[in-house]
Amino acid sequence: MSQVVFLTVEPSSCVDTVFKTHPSWIHPHLTQDIDLVKGRQLRVSALIPKGTCLLIDRPYAIIPVVDNPPENDDLTCSNPACNQRVTRHTERCPCPNACIRDVRWCSSSCREADSVRHGFECTWLKRYSESIRAKWGEYDFGMLWVIVRLLATRQGESQHSKSISESELALKGWKSGWDSISLLCGSSDTWSHERVRSWTVLVKKYLQNSPILPHGLSTDQVLHLICQEEANSFGLYPKETGHFPVPESASPRGEQFAAAVYSTAAMANHSCAPNIVHKPNDQGYMVFTASRDMHPGEECCISYFDLTQHTDLTSRREHLQRSFRFVCRCERCLSDEKLEKIEEPEQSSSEWTAMPMMDIL
Repeated sequence: MSQVVFLTVEPSSCVDTVFKTHPSWIHPHLTQDIDLVKGRQLRVSALIPKGTCLLIDRPYAIIPVVDNPPENDDLTCSNPACNQRVTRHTERCPCPNACIRDVRWCSSSCREADSVRHGFECTWLKRYSESIRAKWGEYDFGMLWVIVRLLATRQGESQHSKSISESELALKGWKSGWDSISLLCGSSDTWSHERVRSWTVLVKKYLQNSPILPHGLSTDQVLHLICQEEANSFGLYPKETGHFPVPESASPRGEQFAAAVYSTAAMANHSCAPNIVHKPNDQGYMVFTASRDMHPGEECCISYFDLTQHTDLTSRREHLQRSFRFVCRCERCLSDEKLEKIEEPEQSSSEWTAMPMMDIL
């Protein structure tokens, strides 16, 4: 179950120690805010030195990349309490029911500990995975699998009372668990009619409430969840994303090995000159680190893409418009626009609303 815990320890050491005993971590000077155009956002309330850890967010749902060959070297342990990467050179415990090859645990103990949660998805995976992959492709299968794992976490969450840490979190104004997922941006208005129509078909065919997938949500509610997931999924890469200015010797962040949904990290908006770098740790937690000194009231921004791959204004804007459906108007883009004397077509505010979303699947 996704939780967030406030601690008063020195944040600079949190990456190596805090996540081992606490599900998630939020810096005491990290705050929430609302922008009329961007929606929810993260800000700092005090001076934050460069290199400070601001957030360690546990994934609410995570899947390995599913478009690799059968002998995928980059699987992740299916136990959400573990999530560590498992390679062909380590023990890979398969599903006893042989649902799909992408479900593996790093040990038999992890498999046993995850039996109840996996039981929610196992029959669905065995029944539908091959037909979805054959008819709709790997991307749509991965998207639907993320939704199933979101629903599985919700199911498990409903069977447990809220913890003390969650109650403390609520007093500080931070949502956790399914309550936080319900606040993620994204709706049918965010996406094209064609895409929403396609997702509706998928929901009705593969995600209906049934004995195979007993989630209790209506078709419209599941469709809304897809719209939220598609607007908020993070791609997980082996190297950090967001160093700016981009070092001359910088190399790409590597091949994506997983995709995940995070309830708090998803609040961070995009900038082509971000002040936050982000990278998953070895348990799939998303770690935010200040890439420069940050001043009180400053918004925390990440890059939604690899800055080594899209460098000029035209490339950045085309990529963001195509993948994330907004025109970036960060300080860097406005400065480049002025220098290059590019005339941007008029956009309504809804067309460039910054959505907390990463490269998806």
